[in-house]
Amino acid sequence: MLSLSALRLLHELRNRGTLTAAAEALHLSRSAASHQLAALQRAAGVALTEKVGRTLRFTEAGLMLAGHAERVLRELEEAGTVAERAHGSPSGVIRLGAVQTIASSVLPSVLTDLHAEHPRLRVEAWHVSTEHALAAVPAGELDLAVISSYDSAPVLVPPGTHAEILFHDPVRLVLPVTHRLARRAGVVPIAELAGEQWISGEPGSYFGRLVPALCRRAGFTPDIRHRTGDYAVLAAFVTAGHGVACVPAIADLSHWSEVVTVAIDAEDAGRDIVALNRESSRGRPAVQAVLTALRRYRVPA
Repeated sequence: MLSLSALRLLHELRNRGTLTAAAEALHLSRSAASHQLAALQRAAGVALTEKVGRTLRFTEAGLMLAGHAERVLRELEEAGTVAERAHGSPSGVIRLGAVQTIASSVLPSVLTDLHAEHPRLRVEAWHVSTEHALAAVPAGELDLAVISSYDSAPVLVPPGTHAEILFHDPVRLVLPVTHRLARRAGVVPIAELAGEQWISGEPGSYFGRLVPALCRRAGFTPDIRHRTGDYAVLAAFVTAGHGVACVPAIADLSHWSEVVTVAIDAEDAGRDIVALNRESSRGRPAVQAVLTALRRYRVPA
């Protein structure tokens, strides 16, 4: 008899590629996962994986069984949705992941709304990276995730996963309150910042590439003095007069009274904020309740 836990392990192994990653997703030691996989192969009576060098590769029988495991787990989730609907209101547990700016700027009010509107619903929030979320939602580690999708690097939605764009998050310029452009009415042209020192994102990151791209489009090469992916560090540097910077409009810099954010002539730059959930859970009342709360959010003017 094949156990449900063994089928989950097989499903995770196919999704994540290594036994170590599958074990971590299921909160197992690698040794326990290895024993469970061996027991599953004995129960199946056929080899499901084979060693190729230091890695495991699925046999044809293993791939077939992993496909069946995915369908079984999907059916179980759909059955849970039917049971939840019978309760008449959202209930149970939702594991909600979000990237940093969403977790700090959007989730607090969303969680407050959900607690007031659906007291039987338990929401567990996680701060995750986009890469983690793209693996964790299809695998069932998260029920729903809110991530970023950029024009220059759009998110590739995994099979069996539904994506919904919640809103567009444009880019804003961060300046010290004493800056000559801090009180400028309307949109600030990037070209007027040609002589400035800049604080940019880490090399290879979206914001690390964004500043040079926007400045080149405006006809100059930026003088990038400092790099950070932490908005608190960025705001501290701007406050001290060590440069200007770009951030997402929803980045919460309200604790930094010595900086201001202003619109720039680059409304095409920015990102879409995307909600991900499994296709098999789309009808679940709890998932719909969380999505409804997320859809209310609007980017500050």
